[in-house]
Amino acid sequence: MKITFLGQGLESESKNAVGHYLIKYLKSSSFHSFVAISAFASQAAIVGLSDTIEEAKKAFKQLTIIVGIDQEGTSKETLEEILKLNVDSYIFYQTESPIFHPKIYLFEGDNDVKIILGSNNLTGSGLFTNVEGAFLVEFTSGDVENDSLLTEFKNYYKSLLNFSDPNLFKIEDSIINDFVLKGIVPDEATRKTRYAKKSENNIATESTSLSIPKRKVATLPYIFKKKKTIQDFSNSAINSEIFITDEELLWDSGPLTERDLNIPTGSTTNATGSILLKKGKLKEIDQRHHFRDVIFGSLPWVNDTNASTSHLQRTTAFFAIFIGGISQGVFPLLLTHNTKTDSKSYKQKNSMTSLSWGDAKSIIAKRELIGKSIKLYGHLQDIYIMHID
Repeated sequence: MKITFLGQGLESESKNAVGHYLIKYLKSSSFHSFVAISAFASQAAIVGLSDTIEEAKKAFKQLTIIVGIDQEGTSKETLEEILKLNVDSYIFYQTESPIFHPKIYLFEGDNDVKIILGSNNLTGSGLFTNVEGAFLVEFTSGDVENDSLLTEFKNYYKSLLNFSDPNLFKIEDSIINDFVLKGIVPDEATRKTRYAKKSENNIATESTSLSIPKRKVATLPYIFKKKKTIQDFSNSAINSEIFITDEELLWDSGPLTERDLNIPTGSTTNATGSILLKKGKLKEIDQRHHFRDVIFGSLPWVNDTNASTSHLQRTTAFFAIFIGGISQGVFPLLLTHNTKTDSKSYKQKNSMTSLSWGDAKSIIAKRELIGKSIKLYGHLQDIYIMHID
């Protein structure tokens, strides 16, 4: 048996955040069942895990989520997101004053068992950014002591694990609506208001000697941000004329090449699907870091969880693309940054950040754009403005 402490939140990177382990194990072929039992859940966590859980359905025989709704800690929208997962999902609720408060994540395979127990709720902040502590217990089945621990755990939570407990409510639309009508489950806006942490701007300004130091905190991975769609942005912001000035210019690419535009021409030019963000017409910048740390530094970057690509950081941003002054629409595009500082490219001071064209490839891979340039401007309503002229 191996026991590992998983701490997070006291340092800004939080490499041992529980969320990373959940993603890693849900992607593993070593397990056939997963159970999450959590006092609270959030929309951010469920949205962030949704793609991973969907992929896990191919290998896992059973996926179970049991959440509490005490103290208005889980919103209506969160329960609706859980319902969309189409897994075994239940609410535990009792009218008595003791609240439902466990945070347990169990993975079982034919041989391997992993249990994470700690303070981490199934929320975006609980899995990644809050100051939390947990233990990861790992063992293989077949050992008497190991099997005894698992049996003890399963016996204690038997009524939850076999869904027989009378205070379990299967998550479905009618149950969600009933709890909302009873005033037990709030909508997301109400929940956020209740749990909003006071900022310096809304703390009482009575004279006091108390000084609260500023602290660099961990950020939520971009996949755990509520997924935006094109419909989240107003048509007026996309289609109306956007007035921009040179003072707002973030980057001028200089002449675009076939490779930049994803146009293959024979064996020497490969369609990479992305463009390396080089200094272009920017002067006196270090192109190895400028795009990651300055232009896109405010975005929530996250390292890949796979060991072979863990040196890559990724984030997503929305770009309103204009070609010849005509709007082509808004596209969510992936940015990737290579953090390796011992590579040949880094030592040669080459670009380490790229932008994947994604769904915009169809409007970018055009020969008539060769030689034109990209001018990138500051974001409007969370959209970066990209003009190709």
